[in-house]
Amino acid sequence: MKRILFTLIALVISATSFAQLIANKTDNKVTVGFDLFHDFQFGTSDNWDARGFNQGADWYITYNFPLGESSKHTVSVGAGMSHHNYFSYSHIMNPYADTLQYVQCRDLENFKRFKVNANYVDIPLELRFRIKDQVKIGVGFKLGILVMGKTKYVGPDYSENTFLTGGSGNNIHEKQCYIKNLERYTYSATLRVGWKWVSVFAAYQLNPVFEVGHNAPVIHPLSVGLSFAPF
Repeated sequence: MKRILFTLIALVISATSFAQLIANKTDNKVTVGFDLFHDFQFGTSDNWDARGFNQGADWYITYNFPLGESSKHTVSVGAGMSHHNYFSYSHIMNPYADTLQYVQCRDLENFKRFKVNANYVDIPLELRFRIKDQVKIGVGFKLGILVMGKTKYVGPDYSENTFLTGGSGNNIHEKQCYIKNLERYTYSATLRVGWKWVSVFAAYQLNPVFEVGHNAPVIHPLSVGLSFAPF
C-alpha cells in the first residue's frame, strides 16, 4: 500500500511539473492532465452483480482557444486515453459469443474477482471558466473510441466444460482479450470544479458500456474522482 501511495504521489508531481513546463512554453494554450476516479455502475441488469468500488484513470492533452476577448475563459479540445474497470460478482463465461452467459460468484468459495476492462481513445471538448484566476470550472463532452476490451477472472474453475458438474475445484487466473458486445463508441457529459491545478471530476456516460441486447448488462457508468492539471 505504501509503495502504491508513493508511486501515485510521484506520478502527480512529475505529471504536474511536465504539464506546467508545456503550459509556460505555449503561453497556457496547452493543458496536460489526468484523472483518478471510481465508476458507479448505474442501470445494471439482474444478471450483473456489480462490485462497489471500480477504480479507473485517464489522461488528456488539450489546446485552449480563448472565448471571446477574455483569456480567462476558453474552449478546449484535444485527445487522451481512459481506462475503466467494471468489477462484478458475475462471471461472463463466454465474452466472445453473441449471447452472454454468467456464473454468479458472490457465494463461491475462493472467488477473488471478475472484471471487464475497457480502454478508449478520447476526444474531449470543454468550456473552461476562471473565477479570480484560482477557481476553475469546466463543462464539456467526451467521445470515446474503444481500442481494447478484456476480462479477468480469479477464482474457482467453473469453465464451460465443468460448469454442470461443479467445476474442477482448482483456482485459476483467466484473461480473455476480446469482448464481442462492447459499444464501439461512448458519449459522456463531463464536469470539473477546482482550485488551481486540482479539481473534482465527474463524467456520466450517456450510452451503455455494452451493446443493448445479447443478454448483456446495461451499465451507464458515473465516474467521480480527482483531476490534476495546471490549467
